[in-house]
Amino acid sequence: MARRTWLGIGASLRLGREERQGLVLSGGGSKASFQLGALAYLYEVVGIEPQVIVGTSAGSILGAMLAQSADREQQVAALRDLDALWLDMTQQSDMFTERTWFRRFRSRGQDLVQLLNRDTRSGWLSGGLHRIQLPFAKAAESPGSPDEPGSPAEAQEELTGQMETLAMATLDPTAEGPELTPSQVMAILAGLSRMRGMGNDLGVIMSGAEKTRSMYIPGPLLRALLGEGALFDSSKVTSSGMTVRIAMVSLESGELRFMREDGRLVDRDDVQLPGEPHDFSRGVLASCSIPTVFTPVPMDGEHFVDGGVRENLPAEMAIGPLGCTTTYVVTSNAPGVRASGSFEGKDMFQIMLRSTEIQSDETERDEVAYAKLAGAVVIEPEFDVHEALVVDPGLIRINRDYGWIRAAEQHLGATVAEQALDRSIIAARRRIWELEKNHLDPAVPHDERELLLLARLKYDLRDQVPRLRPELLPEGADQWWQRWEAHPVAPQVDPPWLV
Repeated sequence: MARRTWLGIGASLRLGREERQGLVLSGGGSKASFQLGALAYLYEVVGIEPQVIVGTSAGSILGAMLAQSADREQQVAALRDLDALWLDMTQQSDMFTERTWFRRFRSRGQDLVQLLNRDTRSGWLSGGLHRIQLPFAKAAESPGSPDEPGSPAEAQEELTGQMETLAMATLDPTAEGPELTPSQVMAILAGLSRMRGMGNDLGVIMSGAEKTRSMYIPGPLLRALLGEGALFDSSKVTSSGMTVRIAMVSLESGELRFMREDGRLVDRDDVQLPGEPHDFSRGVLASCSIPTVFTPVPMDGEHFVDGGVRENLPAEMAIGPLGCTTTYVVTSNAPGVRASGSFEGKDMFQIMLRSTEIQSDETERDEVAYAKLAGAVVIEPEFDVHEALVVDPGLIRINRDYGWIRAAEQHLGATVAEQALDRSIIAARRRIWELEKNHLDPAVPHDERELLLLARLKYDLRDQVPRLRPELLPEGADQWWQRWEAHPVAPQVDPPWLV
């Protein structure tokens, strides 16, 4: 954030300003389901009518969809389309599709482990990496490579506008349990050249990692947004009359930049920068380009990555330069970081990543504090239902309901006791989802104790929901205890706790 004093900021920013309503949406990957729930409440119950939308990363996707029209009803319709898109996702590859080289890297996992064991004994690699396991080992298989016949990448030179953006995002220029951490990926890639016996796969992996500089391409969700007959039309954003800013960071200058609704780039003070306008979809792609997950996006001789690298919750742009007097700020991220085990013996990459995680949390705390001090209405989770790269239909729905509940709590002034009960209900649903998942998995031995715990949690849920004011819960909450939570494959058996 810009280094400005916050003293008296709330009163000074509103003094003499014309009424202007703004909406600020944070990054958070698949956790944007929390924002979808909160937005449903804000639009349908509170009745917000934002004239200004500012977003980062996943928040830029939501913001761009909403900003296609200044009409409130059209924004509500766009929100419902987004909700349907998110609820249609069933696996990680729907949002994050592995690149060819990374898929090959995972498929040779056992060979890599053996090679790492051998080379660790010979002394070139240290840090206990022989204990690694593969990343996202339980994820479904990724779709075929986007460089197969029929891919938009084939016709990239002939495309313009958002179709060019889609082709750029999905181009994969590569020859044919517990997660592996980014530090382990980097360490293994650094040592691949020392390995022997991997044949052509070694060339594929090394070439792919070097060319693409990322492990994933955006999944089918992006094609649904930008492809032929898609839900999003970047030209509508330009002509809607909405004021829009999408955050991104230049790797060359290190500066925070924003794309306006007209496709031009501005700095954090909203001063226009030199350069030609771009299709607005290019800015959304840049804002979502998580470093090493997705490839940096080139514009004006620079390369841009996720705006969250510098500002994951860009409330300052809306409240300061854009002059919003009433600002609704929705973040998908709970404050704080999960406690970790001892870092005795951890390698430098793990230390770096842990430090970055802590630093990012502290930065967003400052951004939330700024928004609150400036008088914004801030809606945030108290805990994370799932992580940003996790895609599961059950967790997405629980998180969406949680967003709706947190918005209702803020708007209605829920008591401490009511908030605690809401928290207990969402935590119970999260645990129920986990127990159901185990029960439905034929590979997991059935545990009678877990089944009894599942039944008890369902009955507790039945008893807890009526203790809250109905207006604090979304429609259908009284049925939560009777139904299965959502799963990638819909259960074909009756709920055992109802038998």
